[in-house]
Amino acid sequence: MLVDLHTHSTFSDGRYTPTELVEEAAQVGIKVLAVTDHDSWNGVAEAQAAAAQRGLRIIPGVELGTQQRDESIHILAYYIDMTNEPLYQKMNELRHARELRLQRMLDKLHKLGYELQVEACDQKNRAVGRPHVAKALVRKGYFKTVQEVFDALLHNGGPAYVPQPKLAPEEAVELIHQAGGIAILAHPSELTDGSLPERLLQQVPFDGIEVYHPSASAEEREKWLALAEKYQLLVSGGSDFHAIPDRFPLHLGIFKVEAAKVQAVLDYK
Repeated sequence: MLVDLHTHSTFSDGRYTPTELVEEAAQVGIKVLAVTDHDSWNGVAEAQAAAAQRGLRIIPGVELGTQQRDESIHILAYYIDMTNEPLYQKMNELRHARELRLQRMLDKLHKLGYELQVEACDQKNRAVGRPHVAKALVRKGYFKTVQEVFDALLHNGGPAYVPQPKLAPEEAVELIHQAGGIAILAHPSELTDGSLPERLLQQVPFDGIEVYHPSASAEEREKWLALAEKYQLLVSGGSDFHAIPDRFPLHLGIFKVEAAKVQAVLDYK
């Protein structure tokens, strides 16, 4: 049985609506789907409604961005109580901070000679980020692909880059636990410091680690599995699907996660 525990919709920086995510998952035989938008759970209810008609199980989730020194550390939360006010308010604050960040990026781009508009986010909808800016630049014809935009302008330290206000990892995990959820260290292979994942697992009360992710090589997966065993952590996995044309995977089901490999997460509730 195939599952995917890391996907994004139009409520953050994905290209598919939650309903479209569910439809594609059903077509390729995925039986369990976690919708994990950035700083937002607002797409989960739509996904659950669509899944009820197609025999899919939806795990309510969110992906929180945190920062430790120069490293951006993402944390996946599963089984969160979507009525939890402290986490809801914190996500609203983070989305508002994204709006301010967006305007600063657009100001920088204007000074560099790029003229464009990007729709701001709102508290009930999407969490805007660099991919929205990059796609707008591609639509205007300034660049051919989103990756070209990141390489030229929006990478960390780039001429139009603006740091994103983020939580500390400890704060995010505490909020997740208060909301009844479990906290998973996302895509550890994307961290530039290879020793940081283990230090984080020692310092922060994570419940699990995302072992199966497109960024992890076979050797790295073995490393993360060993850490999961060492620290008695849940093992998770997902495609990090955005449906962005020049970003792997282009479709759900291309990056396969077997249910048996993440069974403890599936059985958690």
